[in-house]
Order: sequence, then C-alpha cells, then structure tokens
Amino acid sequence: MGKTAKVAVCGMKGVGKTAILEQVIYGSVDKSTEFQPTIEDIYVANVETDRGTREKVRFYDTEGLAGGRDQAQLARQCIGLADGYVLVYDTDRPESLDALLAFKKEIDRNRDKKEVSMVVLGNATKAQEAGSLESTASKAAHWALREKIRHYEVSAMDRSSLYEPFIHLLSKLNPPPNKSSFPQLSMVRKSMTRPDNY
Repeated sequence: MGKTAKVAVCGMKGVGKTAILEQVIYGSVDKSTEFQPTIEDIYVANVETDRGTREKVRFYDTEGLAGGRDQAQLARQCIGLADGYVLVYDTDRPESLDALLAFKKEIDRNRDKKEVSMVVLGNATKAQEAGSLESTASKAAHWALREKIRHYEVSAMDRSSLYEPFIHLLSKLNPPPNKSSFPQLSMVRKSMTRPDNY
C-alpha cells in the first residue's frame, strides 16, 4: 500500500456526489435514502486497483458548486489538497455539466503544472429519457474525450456501475513502481565478497 491518495469529489448541488460515495464505499443507498446538503465530508476507504493492490484513499465530498467566485475559490482550495478528482454531473441537468466545464478550467488555470488525475461521472438520477439525457451525456463524452479524461455513465442506485471509475482513478493515482536501474542485490553481494585466496 502506497501513500494515501486524496480525491476531491466535485459537482453542482444535488447531482448525487454523496450518494455515489455512500454507495461505492458502503453499498447503503436505495430509493428511500435521504441526504442533506453537504458542506464538506471526508470518507476513507481501501480500494483494490486493477493491479490487485489495495490503496488507501481519502475522499473529500465537497459542497456543491454554485458558480462564480465560489467555484474559483473551491478550485484553488482543491488544487493544494487533491491528487485526483471525481467530477459529477446529473445526466438530466445540462447546467450541471456546464458547471463542471467551468470548474475544470479553474483547475487547469490554478494547478501550476501539477499533474492531476480525474474521471467524469454522469449520474443518471431519473429513469432515462431520450431527450436531455442523450444530449447531456453525449456532450459530456465529447468534452471528456477532448480533455483526455475518462467518462462514465453511472447510477448512484447501482453500486456495480461505480466500481470501474473508482478503480481506474486509483490505479492512475498509484502507478506501479518503476524498475530500478541498479543491479540486483544478490549480484552486488557477489561482487563485494572476498575471494577465498585473499
């Protein structure tokens, strides 16, 4: 297990950030679950990466984005704190995707060449309707492709839909260690041993 990764979960108010975290970590969300607006909350979990290693991660469930100066302030705050981001929008609310586009610009503007990993989650909060879902999710997928960010369509009610994005993000945050350029330890020991006739 490497260092504890810090991941900020960001998006507009009411897009399901807390529900997604509660579901992926505890599996405790159903249609009757009620949530209060989040100011800030922290979740700690151990996530198994695609390499089979368990990585400790601290998720920062942030207050919903409102836009304007608050959004810029949250971006600056998160830059110093987060190694990665989960950006969440509601597939039925196009304005929630617009807020993420602006937030991502703030991240890029303030990150000072710091590498950050992120995923975009389109949370289907209502039964799928062809109109707005298709256009919002499609717009998000194209934007994510241009930005080189992995995009997922998920549902906070379906825990299995949440595994892949979180495993992918943690695998990027904790890549496998590079192989050493030094010779193997046993070879070093051999070359350091004294010959018998010394």
